Amino acid sequence: MDALNKGLFAFASYNAGPARIRQLREKAAARGLDPNKWFNNVEIVAAESIGRETVQYVSNICKYYLAYQMAVEHMKECTEAKEAAQ
Repeated sequence: MDALNKGLFAFASYNAGPARIRQLREKAAARGLDPNKWFNNVEIVAAESIGRETVQYVSNICKYYLAYQMAVEHMKECTEAKEAAQ
C-alpha cells in the first residue's frame, strides 16, 4: 500500500472505525477490487455498505491535501523564478 492510500485508510478508519474498514476491505477483495486502494475500489464498497458519509469525509480531506500540495509547488516555482531572474 502506498503512502497516500495509507493516509486515506487512516482517515476512513477514524471516521467509520478500523473494524468496519477492515470488513470493507475484505468485501472489496471478494468482489475482485483492490483492497489496498481507496478510490474506485474500497470507496465503492463503503458507499454501498455504510453510505456516503465516510466516502465524502475521505474525499474532502484528499481534495484539501492536493490543493495544499499544488499551492506549495506553486510557491516553490515562484521562488525559483525570482532567484533565476536575479
